[in-house]
Amino acid sequence: MLTPTGWLLLISSTVLVAAGPVFGASELLAVGIAGASVAILSLAYVRVRQPLRITALSLKPQQVHVGDDCQARIELTNPSRLRSPVLRLADNQSFSTESSTDYFLSLDMLAAPIPGRDQLTVSYRLPTAKRGRLKTGPLDLTLTDPLGLSKRRFEIGDAAEALVYPAVFPVSPPPRLPGNTFEAVRRSPMAQSGDELYGLRPFQRGDDPRRIHWRSSAHHDELIVRQFEEFSHTHTTVLLDTRDVLMDFQSAFGDDERFEAMVSAAASICRASQRRGDQVRLVTTADFDSGYGSDSAHLHKIYRHLTLASPDFGSLFGAVEWLSRGQGGGLVVLVAAAVDGTEPGSLTSLGSHFSSKTAVLFADDEPAQPEQLPPGFIPGTALLVIDEPMGFAAAWAAHTASSEDSLIMPKPAGSTAPNPSP
Repeated sequence: MLTPTGWLLLISSTVLVAAGPVFGASELLAVGIAGASVAILSLAYVRVRQPLRITALSLKPQQVHVGDDCQARIELTNPSRLRSPVLRLADNQSFSTESSTDYFLSLDMLAAPIPGRDQLTVSYRLPTAKRGRLKTGPLDLTLTDPLGLSKRRFEIGDAAEALVYPAVFPVSPPPRLPGNTFEAVRRSPMAQSGDELYGLRPFQRGDDPRRIHWRSSAHHDELIVRQFEEFSHTHTTVLLDTRDVLMDFQSAFGDDERFEAMVSAAASICRASQRRGDQVRLVTTADFDSGYGSDSAHLHKIYRHLTLASPDFGSLFGAVEWLSRGQGGGLVVLVAAAVDGTEPGSLTSLGSHFSSKTAVLFADDEPAQPEQLPPGFIPGTALLVIDEPMGFAAAWAAHTASSEDSLIMPKPAGSTAPNPSP
């Protein structure tokens, strides 16, 4: 295909060829024929040149969090015996979740000439500014003749993908509040002595390095230790409210911004609990239940679901009822935009089924409607109201650092979170 410059040359040459006989000027005819010949030769040049080939395409790492570094590495091979010209590369990329897909062209660069039968490695950073399934490729390659009169586009390579996990804040795990009336401890019936193997768990400060299980550590990309004694842990359940109906009311958050903050909060709490050694469980109002688990593979399972999560239809009452059928006990953290008053009593069973409860609401600093607050009949619930997009980490830090003698968090600096009565 001719470039604008090529079309200009071809049209001008055609005019000169037509004007030569009219004005009796053989020079005009010769110049016109020469210009048209150059344009035709440029088309032939880009048609006969062989395109480059992609011999390897890799994304490292393939699981990253929002804002982390992710590199694409491409190996280009010149199959021709001739030196390749300067080529322009473009990369088609997209971010997708369960309900949306955004396409964009993020890479536009020049590839240096490659000697015949040789290779060139190209590396570039992929965008990780938002969570979702990041797909990259195939590459658009544009070949241009040396004069820039013609060009030809090729599509080379296959698509590759990486998962961009939600942003995770370095927060503390949910506090184990006193006065629990439930047995939140599980013990292995197989462990009859401190010398018998109970299982594997992530390495914690103070563990004996001789107990590191190197094969599992290499597989999970973190240190894993053998557990030889009875091990007690807390069960932590994070309930994420993904109902799109609660994203409509006005507040300091935008709709997308609010949901992203909620997903990041849920991921941060799950990660902090897993690092403490808790059995972690994620439940959403869209009928997802990860089950309990404490290893890194289970945490990545939660991350993968949160990566693709979108506001959807669901029922808070149904999610709570599902939780009530389980063993209960331990901790439960509700992450929501608001508690909808159209489901009266939907949270009642949380007060009788879990020993420690925390509600994290991403709402206005002063909710205009009473139904946006948890009902007063939820006993012993700590309430955090997050009134700005980046306020979760600070509010959660104040909550975990507060005295464990109180079930209700005192107001952190800069927050107007109300303190409902148990």
